[in-house]
Amino acid sequence: MADFGEKITRELTIRYVAVLAVLGGLAIASFLGLARVLMDAESGTALVNIAGRQRALAERVAFLGQRLALLPNGAERIEGSRAFVDTLNLLESSHVGLLSGLPELRSPRPPSRELQALYFGPDGQVDTQMREFAAHARAMAQRLPGTVPANDSDLAAVIAAAAGPLPEALDRLTGVYLRENEERLVRLSALHGAALVVILALLVVSAAGVFQPMVARIRADIEERTRAERGLRESEERLWKILEESPVGVSVSRRSDGRVVFANTRFCEIIGARQDDVVGKPARNHFVDDAQRRRIIERLKAQGHIDDQEVEFRRRDGTPFWSLLTLRTTRMENDVVNLAWVYDISAMKAAEASLKLTAKVVESASEAVVITNSRNQIEYVNPAFTAITEYLPEDVLGANPSMLQSGRHDADFYRAMWEEIRRTGRWRGEIWNRRKSGEFYAEWLSIAAIKDDAGVATHHIAIFSDITHRKEDEERVWRQANYDALTGLPNRSLFLDRLNQAVRQSRREGKQFALMFLDLDGFKKVNDTLGHAAGDILLQQAAARLIECMRASDTVARLAGDEFTCILWGIRNREDVAMVAAKILDRLSEPFDLEGGVAEVHGSIGIAVFPDHSADGAELMKLADEAMYNVKKRGKNNFEFVDA
Repeated sequence: MADFGEKITRELTIRYVAVLAVLGGLAIASFLGLARVLMDAESGTALVNIAGRQRALAERVAFLGQRLALLPNGAERIEGSRAFVDTLNLLESSHVGLLSGLPELRSPRPPSRELQALYFGPDGQVDTQMREFAAHARAMAQRLPGTVPANDSDLAAVIAAAAGPLPEALDRLTGVYLRENEERLVRLSALHGAALVVILALLVVSAAGVFQPMVARIRADIEERTRAERGLRESEERLWKILEESPVGVSVSRRSDGRVVFANTRFCEIIGARQDDVVGKPARNHFVDDAQRRRIIERLKAQGHIDDQEVEFRRRDGTPFWSLLTLRTTRMENDVVNLAWVYDISAMKAAEASLKLTAKVVESASEAVVITNSRNQIEYVNPAFTAITEYLPEDVLGANPSMLQSGRHDADFYRAMWEEIRRTGRWRGEIWNRRKSGEFYAEWLSIAAIKDDAGVATHHIAIFSDITHRKEDEERVWRQANYDALTGLPNRSLFLDRLNQAVRQSRREGKQFALMFLDLDGFKKVNDTLGHAAGDILLQQAAARLIECMRASDTVARLAGDEFTCILWGIRNREDVAMVAAKILDRLSEPFDLEGGVAEVHGSIGIAVFPDHSADGAELMKLADEAMYNVKKRGKNNFEFVDA
């Protein structure tokens, strides 16, 4: 670039010198001196004309001022005001130009001494008179386009000056300008011959003087352009470096042939190819099919750009993947190119598909799913939730799950549940809740906390299923296993469990309890005479009478046949037990109204006391059984303690 600038400089120098030589020859041939005389004469004539025109301008200012005093307000007055100001401006500029010698002329000529004497004294005071005249006129101009009265002092001063000494002073001034101009023309005509040689020399000198700054300017322009181009190249290099180091895939392809001219490292990593395998190859190779490529091209032509378009590309090994494409059209090295940003979203798409699948699974799950936020407000429920609780999503979204509480669990239960969730992040167990209809139901509930990267719980997910029928089945099975089907009393299994509990609790609390072993006297006769159905009814009525004689905290059980046992908890002495036993015998001795007739039976009761007789449950039961048989041996319908 520097060589090119030097070449231009040399050529311009040669041409400029040649032009100067030609001009010099033409100037000599056409009597250059005469041209100079004419130019000076023109300048002088201009001074004379401007000086002579001052009188006319002053008189016009006075005339326009008088006219404005007579014009009414309106468009004509506005136009007259504008003409007044323009004439005044022209008068002032003419006066100032004459004082400075008209610098805009080719040969400015400041006033001579004689002219200065007229301008500033002692021969006259033209400058003072003109300034006073202009001052009064300017004062009027400042009030325009307002009304100027006919007796206005400034207007009177302007008219008086224009009709008085000012025009005479201006005429004298014009005469001096005219005389000096004629004298100058005579002197220049005498000197023009001698000036020919001097002018020629001046032309050559001026060529060098004028050309040197031009050469310097051209050289500076060329150097500046060189620096700008260098800066542009450096800027482009920085841009390419930024694109190369971008974490997003970037490629550039020509519009003319569709070939890739640039691909950064990230783009090649996404495609799974080396730069040599990408640069210079058609960009269409990256699309999964031509149909999609055509859609992208049509959209680019229609919109001029593409922003964040999901496009399926193909890797080097043929594997398709989803990407987010942004495309812009620009110019690079005089070529129209497509600048593409590619972001691999295949993992995001896979995660999105997984989320959709998860959502479908949750939507179709038979278990209810509830998601709450950090404020314990419900944000999502699946259809199974509605099927179980009868609440629609719009009924519960934004609400607290406590609306489902049945009231069967106290505050300690929920406090312990949330404490475990905060401590371990999860909780599971059985809980009773209430449907929208008010019906209670049992559910198997699992709650898990969902935490962010900082370990803070942002949501909770609850999954539960309705186990009401299972609980009912379990309850039925449990009752069948632990209760007598005929009388509804605890059977032998449940009785033994409660006996063991009574032993443990009595040991722990240091209390007593009594164990009664009871057998019905005459029951076999009822079965034989009235039938087994009547015997069953008798057993049911006997069980009811036993329950009437016991407290709610005591236990009455049927072991087998007509054998019953009773546990009297927290007795104070034997007298308390004896009173209960006597009451039982009295109630059993009352007639039983059966379907086949009336039956009378009695009872034999053996009593053992913990821990007086034994501290072991099985031993107590054995001792009470023996005491009961002792009663039967002694005549029945009585009770007896073990140590009687």
